[in-house]
Amino acid sequence: MTSEALLNAAFLHFTAVKARAEANLEVYLTGYAGVGEHPDIVAEVIELTKTIVEADEAIKFLEQKK
Repeated sequence: MTSEALLNAAFLHFTAVKARAEANLEVYLTGYAGVGEHPDIVAEVIELTKTIVEADEAIKFLEQKK
């Protein structure tokens, strides 16, 4: 496996992590689905925001390495 393939796999991983967190955050911010399962919505929004930022930073780093 080449270094390019490894970098691409990592890039795709973080892209998927970011997309998942963004989708979940959108549900919390625009709908009531899932609210009943999480008593501390603010904490969940904070965690999702951290996940998005971390994934975005990893994506930017990997783009520089390509």
